[in-house]
Formats: sequence, structure tokens, C-alpha cells
Amino acid sequence: MNARTALVWWLAALLTACAGLPASTGGRYDHRFALPVERAAQCFAHNAQAHSSALVAEVTPLKNGRMDVIVRVRNGVSYATATLEPSDGGSAGTIRLNVDSSEGNRSLVESLVQGC
Repeated sequence: MNARTALVWWLAALLTACAGLPASTGGRYDHRFALPVERAAQCFAHNAQAHSSALVAEVTPLKNGRMDVIVRVRNGVSYATATLEPSDGGSAGTIRLNVDSSEGNRSLVESLVQGC
């Protein structure tokens, strides 16, 4: 078997193995927050931790008034992230879920941003 044939077989095996994996997990959601950036980030972090005692949220200030929120399961696995920036008296952000919810991902996002 030459190198090209071996490569073709290896790629076929890899694609076959990956075929059973889900196409994506979670998703990306843009959201408009009513609260200013810092308060919205703290609210998002609070809601995540209230959602499950297994979750820990970390809020980090960035440049230009932006904030990052990283939500992890206590074992270190990334659950969700949010990056918020100032926008018209409130803030706007991008939320990335790294999980799928049995009640629907949009429902999970709504519970994470409730009151924010």
C-alpha cells in the first residue's frame, strides 16, 4: 500500500468515525441587555450560578468598557461564555453555549439573561 492509498483509507476512517458526532453543540446568540455592561455581566453570572449549583461564573473586565463572562462546571468544563459591550444606555453581547439543553437552547439563554 502506498502513502496516498494509506492516507485515503485514514481519511475515510476518520470521516466515518466523525459521522456519528453531533454537528454542533450549544450555539451563538446575540442579545441586547437593558442593563449597563458591568451590571449586565454580573447579572448573567448570577443567573448562571442560580441555574445550577454546579456552575461557577467569572466576570473579567476588558478594554473599551467591555466585559467577559465565563461560566464553567465546577470540574472546569466550559458551559457558556458571554462578551458584552456598551450599547445605547444598555449593553449588547454575544453568548456562546457549549451545551445543549433538553428544554431548548433558546430557553436556556432566556434564563441566563432574565432581568439583565
